[in-house]
Amino acid sequence: MAGKPLTAQSAAGPGGSSANPFARGTVLLMVAIGFAAFLALLYAIGAGGSLRPSNNGAAHGASASSIGYSALGQLLEKTGTKVSFGRSANALQQQDLLIVTPAVTADPEDLAALVNQRAFIGPTIIILPKWQVTPEQGLKTGWVRLESPFLAIQAPQVLSRLVQVRTRLEGLDNAFIPVPFIQPEKPQDRGTMMKQALTSRVTISGDKLKTVLSDQATGRARVAVIDDGGWYPSLDASAPANPESNPGVQQGRYPVVIVADADLMNNMGLANRDTARQALQIIDSAWSGGGQGVVFDLTQNGLGTSDNLLSVAFRPPFVGAVIALALAAIAFGWMAFCRFGPALAEAQPFGFGKTALVKGSAGLVRRLGRDHLTAPAYADLVRDRAARSLGLPPGLSHQQIDDRLAIVSPDAEGRSYETLSANMRAARDRPSIVSAARALYAWKKERLG
Repeated sequence: MAGKPLTAQSAAGPGGSSANPFARGTVLLMVAIGFAAFLALLYAIGAGGSLRPSNNGAAHGASASSIGYSALGQLLEKTGTKVSFGRSANALQQQDLLIVTPAVTADPEDLAALVNQRAFIGPTIIILPKWQVTPEQGLKTGWVRLESPFLAIQAPQVLSRLVQVRTRLEGLDNAFIPVPFIQPEKPQDRGTMMKQALTSRVTISGDKLKTVLSDQATGRARVAVIDDGGWYPSLDASAPANPESNPGVQQGRYPVVIVADADLMNNMGLANRDTARQALQIIDSAWSGGGQGVVFDLTQNGLGTSDNLLSVAFRPPFVGAVIALALAAIAFGWMAFCRFGPALAEAQPFGFGKTALVKGSAGLVRRLGRDHLTAPAYADLVRDRAARSLGLPPGLSHQQIDDRLAIVSPDAEGRSYETLSANMRAARDRPSIVSAARALYAWKKERLG
């Protein structure tokens, strides 16, 4: 019968092949994907709400809808101005110009605290909400449908903790329905109403306001600055030419500008070239010695985030340490893959059968410090085995057995049984016990088998 060729498993023995069952490239790819996923998870946990989509159709600086202000940010960037978005309290404490676009549901106390903290840090522009909108389903992300501008009438509530103001819609007749969810009886009436709404203007008035930009038809303010005792000659035409002559003027204070009509700066309004030019003029006037950039606040629109250790780890200067640790982990992993030779098999910690019993007993005797007691016992053991080898009667005494063993010829070095047995019984330390036991065992093996 013809023999079969040996397979890899049969050639390696019953235990199978000792080669690595996983390809190095596959394992390395799995580890790399897992490591990258772990870093991505840490970043996602640290980033928190900053990863949420901000183009949600609301009125804020990251929104591309008709009521958003992304066009204003792009216009500023094209004119050489650095634009950023503030999602945390720390990001808002900069000398740059801060543009706040609070929702009508924003907390008035939070807004007042934010503005008051920046009184001596940098200028602030507050754009009040105007339009009530509904999302357009099935169209592009962030698209909305205009419903009514009467949200401007509710806007003063977000300023209630900062300054008392009143707003007014100009250019609308009394037939306009203020509630956006009530549809007119005739569909064509809605088109007429929206035409009026798109041409409407919002004006603002208050005891502590000074006009920056007035409505041409009524003369009321569409943009105003809060009269808080600061010196703002670029915004207030009545400001004294020499502030040092007026002891009540605070020269180190920065202005707070209120834009009552959002159409002056939102995406829908900036579609008009004149409106865009006017928006840049308002921003230039409000800068008043501020920083070189513009920050759009997102905290008042529900897009804020709070700082934590993970989020700080992924920002300068700590991001350098994170990158260094990641590279060190990659280096250690590469060293593990590129080891020198196969892995050494660990020695078996416990023996089998008699070997384990002997080693365990020897270890116990050694720990107890009773090594010297094993010498006479081993001499007796050799004597009994030698007697059985010679076939001596079992009834003989120990002395009689020793006398008969003394007749046996000595070992190669001329040592007799009596000498070897006496050395064995006289041994007390471990080296002498081992030496005497080897000599006595060799005599018995050579002479008696």
